[in-house]
Amino acid sequence: MVFNKSKLLNELGLILAIIVYIILNFGFQNFTPSNLNNFAVLLSTFFIFIIMLYCAFNIVRHADWLAEKFGEPYGTLILTLSVISIEVALIITMMFIGKGDPTLARDTMFAVIMIAINGFAGLSLLTGGLKHKQQLFNIEGASAYLAVLIPLITICLILPNYTKSTSEGTFSSAQSFLVIGVSIVLYVTFLIKQTITHKDYFKFSIEIEEEKPHDDEPAIKTFYHIIALVIGLIVMILLSKNLSLFLDFSIERVGLPSKLGGFLVALLVLAPEGVCAIQSAYRDQLQRSINLCMGSAVATICLTVPAVLIISQIMNQSLILGMENTSMVIMILTFLISMITFSAKKTNALYGMVLLSTFAIYFSMLFD
Repeated sequence: MVFNKSKLLNELGLILAIIVYIILNFGFQNFTPSNLNNFAVLLSTFFIFIIMLYCAFNIVRHADWLAEKFGEPYGTLILTLSVISIEVALIITMMFIGKGDPTLARDTMFAVIMIAINGFAGLSLLTGGLKHKQQLFNIEGASAYLAVLIPLITICLILPNYTKSTSEGTFSSAQSFLVIGVSIVLYVTFLIKQTITHKDYFKFSIEIEEEKPHDDEPAIKTFYHIIALVIGLIVMILLSKNLSLFLDFSIERVGLPSKLGGFLVALLVLAPEGVCAIQSAYRDQLQRSINLCMGSAVATICLTVPAVLIISQIMNQSLILGMENTSMVIMILTFLISMITFSAKKTNALYGMVLLSTFAIYFSMLFD
């Protein structure tokens, strides 16, 4: 494979992320939040966030190529697991290397649900509805996502508020291991259904005919995209430490709401997938949009909860998962809207606007 100027430009996001990491960790040793004024801290936080976002788009480009290579539903699975690995790394880094906010994991997972379903799924339905008037999708697939999401969100983010053996919003050690087991078992069961027993639930007949995987591409090209994907994920994980330090100082010094940290982490990991989902809806591939948005939500709950619970048990770190009352109201509203939206045989712009309206309410509550 020949590496020309065009190929290097395609990897600009990854290259910049590597350069920034080297500069921050091996270049300017005194370039830390404690040595900067408020404006410099905010500017540095914004810069690191943008570089990581650019790198995330680069990662998803490779994952998207592999997705087309292997076809659905494996393609969506590759994309989802790629971004979830970044999310877990960011949460763990910010929880245990940063200021140790015990609510960060909860706020991030809640933000992922809001951004993925109300935000990007809403934008996808609105975009597709305006472009194509109405769109079709596979109801069985959407129902499978909701069948996993609703009980797990209730167990992981609402039930902790009502347990009696520990303080409000937390699980005991025994309860934590039970939740870990339930989450993993449900996700494995869901993956078996998605990739083996009921693959057709996550496809749509019109889209199946349009799929053109890169079957004729040389093996070296597949290997290149896999290596670039792995390197990108490693760089993102390494940079997450720097982002957590600057983000903590930005929130503390400027007085921004602590929930904004979870929102920014969720936005960072979901933005590339969200853009792919919106583009797919515009191309009248709504099923892929649903797979991307709902798949992110399912993977977040099923994989992030066990990861943070295990780490918190090992490091004896406090972890608050129970949501506040306003968050629970918005989550229940999202459940109801999702059940109505994804139980219909056809969607249109109205469904998207309803989801986006709910997202707007959620975002305003961040500053309440």
